[in-house]
This record gives sequence, C-alpha cells and structure tokens, in this order.
Amino acid sequence: MINKPKILLIEDDPDQILLYQSKFELEGFELISSRTGDQGIVMAKTKKPDLILLDLVLIKENGLEVLAKLKSDAATSSIPVVILTNLVQEGKKEECQKLGAVDFIVKTDMMPAEVINRVKKILKM
Repeated sequence: MINKPKILLIEDDPDQILLYQSKFELEGFELISSRTGDQGIVMAKTKKPDLILLDLVLIKENGLEVLAKLKSDAATSSIPVVILTNLVQEGKKEECQKLGAVDFIVKTDMMPAEVINRVKKILKM
C-alpha cells in the first residue's frame, strides 16, 4: 500500500477542520488536526507530516509564534508550512515568509479544491 501524504492542520475552528478533512481525504491525503498551537507542535514532532497548514488566529497562541517555533526546531524545521488564514493585515504575508512559510492563503479567497491544488504543487504531486 502506498503511503498517503500526511497533512497537519493547526486550526481552532472545528467546522474548518471538518471541511478540510473531508476535502483532503477525498483527494487521497491523510489529514490530522490540532486545535491549539502547542498541541500542533507536538503533533508535528511525533506524527511527522509532509506539510502543515497553519491558521494565524488560534485559541491560546498566535500563529506567528507557532510558525517561529516550528521553524526553529530541528525536528520540524524542514516541514513546509502553509499559512491558511482569514487574517488579512498589511505586511502579514511578508512576515510569515520571513519566518519560513512557503505559502500564504486567505481562506475566503480560495475554495478548498484550490488549497489542495496548492498543497499538491508544494509537495510536487
């Protein structure tokens, strides 16, 4: 059996998690999720996803802090991180890129199928 690409979604909204889980699984991915940044960092280390989708607005933490922690830890620094958020502020995309994000997607600007296509492109599928 071929291993499915594993995506970690760090997102505090359970409806968003369900939406992306169903869409990614239909496309042959395994989607695991975390509702907090701290748990997401632990999952990134233990589950070793192929890619992380990270919201910037989380329950306890700031997504930028989570991104910085992921990129500064040798265990997770090589995992591509795509920001998936509705937080649209001047300079936010550039700040995320400086911290190591490979892409910045505004949820309201893109259908889930388009998000999956961007992920496939990053993973060279």
